[in-house]
Amino acid sequence: MRGILEGGRRLRLGLAVALTMGSAGGADPITGFSERFAHAQPKGWQVAHYAFSHPAFDTDWSRNNLRFEQGLHLSLTPQKAAENRFLGASIRRQARSHYGRYEALLHPAKGAGLVTGFFTYTGPHYGTKHDEIDIEFLGQDTTKMQVAWFVDGRLTAHKIALGFDAADRPRRYAFEWHSDRLRWYVEDRLIFEVTDKEAQLPKEPGFLFANLWAVDKSVQSWAGLAPDGTTAQAFVGEVTFAPLETLTAGIYSARPFLRRVP
Repeated sequence: MRGILEGGRRLRLGLAVALTMGSAGGADPITGFSERFAHAQPKGWQVAHYAFSHPAFDTDWSRNNLRFEQGLHLSLTPQKAAENRFLGASIRRQARSHYGRYEALLHPAKGAGLVTGFFTYTGPHYGTKHDEIDIEFLGQDTTKMQVAWFVDGRLTAHKIALGFDAADRPRRYAFEWHSDRLRWYVEDRLIFEVTDKEAQLPKEPGFLFANLWAVDKSVQSWAGLAPDGTTAQAFVGEVTFAPLETLTAGIYSARPFLRRVP
C-alpha cells in the first residue's frame, strides 16, 4: 500500500471531446455521462425514499431532503417516532458503470457524526458480491478525506490530510478505477494510489451514489455522533464519468504535493 502526494504526468478528462456536454445526463458505453442537476431529477437517476435498516446508520432516506437547483442540495434533518433519529438524502445512477474516472464538485457537511459520500457500490441486494470505491468526508474533521474500497465485503480505508478545510467551499474530487490500480484526486492532484500488487481491488461494475447521512452510535469512534436535533446540508455539483477509453483526450502536468502519505 502506498499513498502518493507527488506531481507527475497523468491522463485527464477531455470533457469537451469525451462527453456531450450539451446533453445533461446523456450517456452511452463509449462517452460516459455528465450531469449538472440543473432544476429537476434527471433521467437515469433514482432518489432514495424509505426507512433504512443498517447497523452503521442512524438515518432513513427521504426524497424531500434532496433538491435540484443548479446542483444537488442534500439535507439532513431530525425525525421523531422512528427507529433512526434522522432523515438524510441519497441518489444513485440506475445503470452500472465500471473502469474509468468519476468526478464531482463537492461541498461536504460539517459536524460530528455526519458523512458526505460519493462512491460506487454493488452488493448482494443487486445479486453480486459487495465491491465499493469511496470518497467520504467525515463531518467531525473535514480537513481530511477518507479514501476507501471494499472487495467482497472487506474494507480498506485511509484518511488523507488535505491541507485545507473541505467544508469551506466546493472543490472537485475524483477517483480513477483501473483494472490494476485505484487513484484518488483533489483538484486534479493525485493524493493516493494503490495497485493490485499491493492489495485486492474491486472488480464488479457498480452503481454511482452520492449521499448525506448520520452514523449510528455504535460507530461513533469512527465519525463522532450527531447531537439530537442536528440539521446539515451538503452540495454536489456537476458529476461526470468517463470510461478508460476517453481518458486519453487530454494530458497535463499535475501540481506537486510536498509530502508522502505513510
